[in-house]
Amino acid sequence: MQASIVAQKKRNRPIAITDVAIDKVPRTHIFGFTNEQNMFIQEMHREVLRVAKELCEKYNSNSMEAVILLDTHTWDSWIIKGKKDRIVDIKNNPKAKEVLDTSAKNSLILLHNHPSTGTFSARDLRTFCNNDSLYIMTVVGNDGSVYVLMKNVEFDPSAVLEEYGRLAELFEKQGYKYNATEAVKYMLKNVEKYNMSYKKGRKKI
Repeated sequence: MQASIVAQKKRNRPIAITDVAIDKVPRTHIFGFTNEQNMFIQEMHREVLRVAKELCEKYNSNSMEAVILLDTHTWDSWIIKGKKDRIVDIKNNPKAKEVLDTSAKNSLILLHNHPSTGTFSARDLRTFCNNDSLYIMTVVGNDGSVYVLMKNVEFDPSAVLEEYGRLAELFEKQGYKYNATEAVKYMLKNVEKYNMSYKKGRKKI
């Protein structure tokens, strides 16, 4: 038990972004996209890490985050840079915020990095549900790992958020310190119940 706790702490610690990690970012295989489009998404994941790496070097911190918002109709993109000691906020780029708020349903991909290399957070899930324009959200870890979350046809954001709240409350009552994290972890393991698709790395989605 103690060894697993230590391993978890190490995974939750921000790590430095290296050129090796950027180079090894895998190509995703997302259903409905061509090989060329999936290659472009791969390159955007690398660009997220490049931008985050520059921010880490600028602020002497491995915790810096970056976001790229990608339009799947035009393939235009907008970069949002995090600020020191703050979680990256899409409002840092007013044009990107406008695009997020006004684009057609299920037309955008939001790509961002997680310094600790973990999968989607509770904040990610809320952002994913609260923006109809988002079709796909991805996480690229500072180690080059990639996670993909996609809305399926019958996706119901209100139902997903309600279930998340119920699970978070349940895990809190069971004594979990990180009840929100446990709730998201459970939902990712059972994504079919919530009309979402989830995968890591090169696996098809």
